[in-house]
Amino acid sequence: MTSTEQLSKRDDIAGHPQGLVTLASTELWERLSFYGLQVILAYYIYYAVTDGGLGLSRSDALAIIGAYGGGVYLTQPLGAWLADRVFPVRYVVLVSGGLVMAGHITIAIAPQLTGLLLGLGLIALGTGGLFPNVIAMMGQLYEDKPLKRDSGFSIFYTGIMIGALAGPLVTGFLQVRFGFHVAFSAAAVGMAIGLLIYTLRWITLPKSAGSVPNPLTNRGKMKALIIFSLAIVVCTLLVKTSIVTLANVNVTILTAIAIVSIACFIVMLKSRATDRVERQKVYAFIPVYIAAIIFWVMVLQLFTTFAVYADTRVDLNLGFMTIPAAYISTFQVVAGILAGPFLAAGWQKMGVKQPSTVTKMALGLTVMAVAYAIFSIIPVWYDNLVGLLPVILGMVIFGIAEVIFAPITFSAATQLAPRAFYSQMASLSGLVIGAGASLSGFVGQLYDASYESMFFAVVALCVLATALMLFVLRSWLQRCGLE
Repeated sequence: MTSTEQLSKRDDIAGHPQGLVTLASTELWERLSFYGLQVILAYYIYYAVTDGGLGLSRSDALAIIGAYGGGVYLTQPLGAWLADRVFPVRYVVLVSGGLVMAGHITIAIAPQLTGLLLGLGLIALGTGGLFPNVIAMMGQLYEDKPLKRDSGFSIFYTGIMIGALAGPLVTGFLQVRFGFHVAFSAAAVGMAIGLLIYTLRWITLPKSAGSVPNPLTNRGKMKALIIFSLAIVVCTLLVKTSIVTLANVNVTILTAIAIVSIACFIVMLKSRATDRVERQKVYAFIPVYIAAIIFWVMVLQLFTTFAVYADTRVDLNLGFMTIPAAYISTFQVVAGILAGPFLAAGWQKMGVKQPSTVTKMALGLTVMAVAYAIFSIIPVWYDNLVGLLPVILGMVIFGIAEVIFAPITFSAATQLAPRAFYSQMASLSGLVIGAGASLSGFVGQLYDASYESMFFAVVALCVLATALMLFVLRSWLQRCGLE
């Protein structure tokens, strides 16, 4: 047996497949580059030209970022479709990672606004092909290890959170010291490292990643090309005729996410490649999908409601130092990074006694409701600005809730995916984040300090009701195949 064959067969982390290290490392570096760009992107757009920026307005900056964020998630069904119907998933991920790296390089070296828009387009396309297909390969790794699936996804998600923490720290420092373009170049280097790890450990990927599960016929390829071309024409006309503007782009993106999501479900349910048992699994994913949207709306309040809350309602003094308002969310990320490995180890140690996937999701929602309940009672303890310590406690609980729920959603998608639409089901896990990001902006507009206790209490009750919905549906979901 060759050394590469030994590597592909040997378990690495407490019985987990070697491919877990490959995929978690790849996604860690991709998230590092993604969030590294995200944290300085608004500044680059609205800072004055003399400060290294483009000199656009803040409203334009937020609109561009919103469209970019939605575009990242809207391209995921396309990337998943390519892996399900045209190219083997391992090659789609490799090429997509190259597009992400090319996008960062373009922003770093190409002229001003043209370079920015072209680079963001490349990153959106690349991320759309990379993220859902990495999730799909994670599911394929655990097809014969179902009891370790949730544990593996928890480890995988810890890698995501490490990247989400490290990226802003690296690019934020470089932007201040050396300027925007050096920081953008660092994001490209991060993706390059991820691709290097991916190619060096290629042999550890699942064998099924080398084939196309539901290949198109020649007629199907021609039909797909026509539809794709028409979609480009329609999008171009919507922009050129000013039907879609910076003012309504968020509503447009949310509408598009809803249409694409419904279309994905219809395609899977109506396809002849989906058998009766798989069709029941697709139906079972619908309440999971709804619950996931609600969860991400609440998590992503970190960047809307809690951004305002930290800036206007919190006493940021902690002993001899003052915490920047932007650092409040880092407590959530750090808590998630620390809690993730413990959860993974706990699920694995429990083995057959571990809670079901549905119960874990309901637990994550319940913990999130507790966090919001804490924020609803904090004002009772303070007359003016609220103290930093209870806010940090709430952020820590947020982080724990995220690492309980989010990786289990990815796991659920792979458990319920039809064989012919494995990557497409995984892409829906990305679309829920896009929908959550868009809706979080609308929910954030409802927040006001004059009635914040009621606001947070109502949110907590909504999250708790969602957890109750999953618990009520638990038996049916398990009969449909959700372990």
